[in-house]
Amino acid sequence: MITGLVILHIVICILLTVVVLLQFGKGAEAGAMMGQGASQAVFTSASKGNFFTKMTTFLAIAFMVNSIALTTITSKTAGESIFDDEAPVAAPLNPDAMAPEAVAPQEEAPAANEQ
Repeated sequence: MITGLVILHIVICILLTVVVLLQFGKGAEAGAMMGQGASQAVFTSASKGNFFTKMTTFLAIAFMVNSIALTTITSKTAGESIFDDEAPVAAPLNPDAMAPEAVAPQEEAPAANEQ
């Protein structure tokens, strides 16, 4: 079921992206490239923008509902963390980061004989 919802989620994402990119902004119609007069004659149907607006709304609602469904289902089925099987972190290599009582006293290096 989760696989089906993930595939549906991907399809909704792709369709939502395509529908948003196909919408026309004010003054950004494809006919505007042909000159000012041609922009009035190309894509002047008001129902086309209305269809894309309704489709965007539907896909956005479907995206949100599917996201909530995926989150709810996966949170209920996940009883353990992916870090449960991990080995504990090793002690830090920097002795200054450890507690003072855990650090062994350092011996001084013997002085070199001067000749």
